[in-house]
Amino acid sequence: MTEKSLYHTYVQNHNGLTGTSFVEGNEGLALGVSSSLIDDPGTNPEQFIAFALSTCFNATIRIVENREHTAADSQLRTRVDIEKDDIGYKFVVEAQIRMPEHTETEAQAIIDQALNECPVAKLLKENENVSFKLVDDFTDEPTYGE
Repeated sequence: MTEKSLYHTYVQNHNGLTGTSFVEGNEGLALGVSSSLIDDPGTNPEQFIAFALSTCFNATIRIVENREHTAADSQLRTRVDIEKDDIGYKFVVEAQIRMPEHTETEAQAIIDQALNECPVAKLLKENENVSFKLVDDFTDEPTYGE
């Protein structure tokens, strides 16, 4: 743990996309893992990325909303696609943010602030394959497995 660290965790995986990934320690979290490209049960990396971004970024938006004394109405839906790349594969991430009780200008200001505060958004926002979009409604109805 670094001197400034507020929290740290370790996650282990021993068999790649077959088997289990688990959190070390007493948290007791273990997940069967797989790939979206094979027909085996388990959670895949796309889902982990979507969970991390949706949870952290929406929590940060809510913190900003609270600090600004505005409605805490944000909802976030993250889509992660895997695509063939020149070498291997790449993820394409789209975070859709709904804030129905805010004007577009107010919502965008809150989103911009959250992009500078959320640790997961900070990791991803400069990547050309990642977008953050303010929306009126979530688009693209999911199908099983998405």
